[in-house]
Amino acid sequence: MPYNEAMLIIGHRGAAGLAPENTLESLRAGLEADADMLEFDVRLTSDNIPILSHDSKLHGLRVGYTSFADLKNAGEVVTLESVLNEFFGRVLLNIEYKPSAGIDTIYTLIAKKYIKRPSDWNNLLFSSFHVLPLLRLRKLSTDINLALLHSVNPFAFVTYQRKLQLAAVGWHRLHVNRLAIEIAQKSDIFSYVYTVNRPQAAKILERRGIDAVVTDYPNKLANKF
Repeated sequence: MPYNEAMLIIGHRGAAGLAPENTLESLRAGLEADADMLEFDVRLTSDNIPILSHDSKLHGLRVGYTSFADLKNAGEVVTLESVLNEFFGRVLLNIEYKPSAGIDTIYTLIAKKYIKRPSDWNNLLFSSFHVLPLLRLRKLSTDINLALLHSVNPFAFVTYQRKLQLAAVGWHRLHVNRLAIEIAQKSDIFSYVYTVNRPQAAKILERRGIDAVVTDYPNKLANKF
């Protein structure tokens, strides 16, 4: 993970405040706004096609129980492959995997098509609230950068760090804890907080030692730190 003196800016679902979330348009907006990293959500269709979707339903259909073709017939669908084709190697990408199973499909796609040398994994961060897919990724590769997301308990990463060898930890902005930050720093774990849209709040987090913030409006925060 990159360690800068300045706080890094992560575009949330691309740049959800500037364009429809989890779309190529939103990712492009985040890149144009000088985000240091672009975060987006990935789920698998019933026929194992990785697509971008935060919710379990897309266009009123349950993603995990619907084929890619049927989802596409219902509306716009962005595949992970199309995102990687356009953005891999241009900007850091944070792939938040929503389900608790099925991560092998995504690993295989990326490893076969985009990874030519171990250092290529440094273009990506795999994040999840679920421990199981992260454990599976760690078994598949020692080179992958993993991030455990936290909704409430800011210390959960401590329990799993030995097995996961985390590169990063993500905390909700309402549950950032001074001691947890210190533990992450001593463990050389990159820390970020979601979702932060006010520059004043970002500056406070920077002073507390946070490495990056996730924001819907990277245009408001980029180049401010």
